[in-house]
Amino acid sequence: MKKYIHCFVKENHSVSNFEQKCINSWIKKLSNNFEVKYWTIEDLNNFNDNFAKKIYSLGIYEVRKKFLELYVLYNYGGLYIDTNLELVANIDDLFKDCNTLLGVDERNNINPSIWYESKPRSYLTTKLYKKYKENFEKGKCNSYYLDMSLLLEECIEDFDPTKQCIQNLDNNIRICSYDYFYPYSFDGHTKNKTNNTRVLNYFHYDYITPKGKLKNLIYSITGETIATMFFKLFKYLKNIMNYILKPLINYKHHKTKNTKEHQVLVKSALKKIDGYHDKYYVVFHNPEFTGVSNATIELFENCIPCGELISKSEIKMIADALIKNNIKEVVFSGFCIGWASLAKLLYKNNIICKTYFHGSHSQYGDVYGWKMNKQIFELERKHIVEEMAFCKKSIIGFYKDKGCNVTFLRNLVNINYKIKKVKHSNDIFRVGVYAVQTTNWKKNVFSSLGAVALMKNVLNKKIVVDIVPKSNIANDFMQILGIDTDGIETAIKREKLLERMSKCDINLYVTYTECAPMLPLESFYVGVPCLTGNNHHYFHDSKLENYLVVDNENNPEDIREKIIKCIDNKDKVMELYTEFKDNNLIEGKKLVKKYLNIKGERNEK
Repeated sequence: MKKYIHCFVKENHSVSNFEQKCINSWIKKLSNNFEVKYWTIEDLNNFNDNFAKKIYSLGIYEVRKKFLELYVLYNYGGLYIDTNLELVANIDDLFKDCNTLLGVDERNNINPSIWYESKPRSYLTTKLYKKYKENFEKGKCNSYYLDMSLLLEECIEDFDPTKQCIQNLDNNIRICSYDYFYPYSFDGHTKNKTNNTRVLNYFHYDYITPKGKLKNLIYSITGETIATMFFKLFKYLKNIMNYILKPLINYKHHKTKNTKEHQVLVKSALKKIDGYHDKYYVVFHNPEFTGVSNATIELFENCIPCGELISKSEIKMIADALIKNNIKEVVFSGFCIGWASLAKLLYKNNIICKTYFHGSHSQYGDVYGWKMNKQIFELERKHIVEEMAFCKKSIIGFYKDKGCNVTFLRNLVNINYKIKKVKHSNDIFRVGVYAVQTTNWKKNVFSSLGAVALMKNVLNKKIVVDIVPKSNIANDFMQILGIDTDGIETAIKREKLLERMSKCDINLYVTYTECAPMLPLESFYVGVPCLTGNNHHYFHDSKLENYLVVDNENNPEDIREKIIKCIDNKDKVMELYTEFKDNNLIEGKKLVKKYLNIKGERNEK
């Protein structure tokens, strides 16, 4: 029977010099005459096999590639090899007396990058082929179910990952320890070669930069101890060079940020300042911070959108405009690069500076947020900032204890959008999950989605979750749980988001950490209750807390119970919220007036 070496290559069948070197090593060192067959992803679609075509239609590269490896061994038998594996010693003795030969990598996972089958339709390839068919529907939503390494371990039940030796298993399956085929570790420079080693694995060779290859070479020649000392010295010298070249680096950084959009925003800020001539105060906010900007505009008058100030000339232009227009007080809502220097310049010219920060201590894991809050604190310590305001009520006492002049402000939703409410079918229960990116663990999106799935046991309705921004992982998660999804992949304008909120029976914003979130207030504005986590002051010590605040944000069952309680008492919840909203608006205006220290009458929002 003719023997084949199967290789996966690019669509144009091109092979790099390095890959060809690796393939040739197998041709030369194998005693049997193997014929090399090259395969591409497109071949899956050309096979006379409807299931192979289904796998191809998934469009998931890794799944298609791994299934192709299985498919050619299932139909032809022989040896599959990745093209970045070099045979350095004869391997014929390992083929002897076995139907299947595989190896484990440094993580002790069965790795199919080298895979030998003595004949077509072997026990293992037949079982795997059936497994792919069984798992296909689930795999369409989550490729985890079509992961080759996991399926291999599921099919080879007597494999023991703790053993560091050759394992001869049932059905004549042989599994070699990692030193046989995969002696190089993931980082590429740690070597675990032994007398057993037959193959050198260069899995990341094609992706390592010249710098990375040089680093690995140094490790290989000098050993880990000397190499580590060398790289520490190199890092020290690099830091010295960065210090010397700092002016040049800053200039390059400035050029990168000085875009046309940035220049337009600075000019717009200057024009806005001129429009507030002789006003007592103005409020700066960065329009890139959408939530902060919305909160600022609804709390204050005389708002000025202004981004980072990236040069001394920009800072001076803004300061000169404020002085020229006789502005007495400047509030910085949020804080960004350049505003600290602006505050110092205004302080020298007897203009009062105050800040309104929308963060909390739990959010200082964000480097930018921590840096900005640190600047505010230092400015207040030097009396350049006269007063610091926060919307996170629980940290007011902390800063007072540190001797800061600090005040609490309430966020308000005080808008006037005409929302087109579209009533959906009574047979559908629609849940909104908004402004919760799946990549941000703090937003806790999957606990909320899990809670929605648990509602299937409670409601005799079809459940639809509207997610904005919607991601593939959230969509896949809900499909696995059997829940339909709606949504948009990108962020949308506030008015459009409010329209989507208004179509829901309930909205969820059960996040791990917040200060004074706008979304729950916006949800109630359009007549839809919204659950939240226990991390803000809104409903503290009120009856609403019992219906809207989830104590254990990480427990989907707790969220589900709160959903049920809220929708069963929706009329009461909306009535209680009306009282809360009216009081919040009155108290919010009082706090703003006191904070700005404005004498006399003024039309406030």
